[in-house]
Amino acid sequence: MARFRRKTCITLLLFVLFVFGVMMGLKTLKPPGAEFRSPFGLGLLPQVQQEVAAVRKAQNNPVISNGSPANLPPHHSKMDLDTGMNNAANSEASPDMLVTPNYDIHLFYYSWYGNPQVDGKYIHWNHPLLPHWDPQIVNNYPKGKHVPPEDIGANFYPELGAYSSRDIGVIDAHMKQIRTASAGYLSH
Repeated sequence: MARFRRKTCITLLLFVLFVFGVMMGLKTLKPPGAEFRSPFGLGLLPQVQQEVAAVRKAQNNPVISNGSPANLPPHHSKMDLDTGMNNAANSEASPDMLVTPNYDIHLFYYSWYGNPQVDGKYIHWNHPLLPHWDPQIVNNYPKGKHVPPEDIGANFYPELGAYSSRDIGVIDAHMKQIRTASAGYLSH
């Protein structure tokens, strides 16, 4: 029995060392031209894409009198309180400011929500509470419906509130958010 344990421990240790060696070997591989600051995944973020594009554009443009590169897009940090979008997404962006869509990012757009301001009542925000799967403890959990606008039955509260999917302003804000996120595919 002791011999079996020793063999198992040695095999497990060798396997862990092998996995560690493979991980360290893969960590040292990087594509040509990759800098330490920009690993693979950061290219998916729209703000990083804009900064890289601005730096590349600045390298090709002359320097203006104050010492900063010409034609760099400004950094937008002030949030618009109405839609929660930054100023670049709310204004008419020039083609240089738009992020190239990433066709590896897929979104599904749900269009079945409603609120009293547009639809006369809450739609889908007030769905019934789901019962617990275990019949022995189902009575320990609340029953009924969610009560919007505070309780919408979701883990995350929407930035635009309990909105209506038929509201043109909401649809416009959502499409700007999707464009800013550089999503390549949108399913309805």
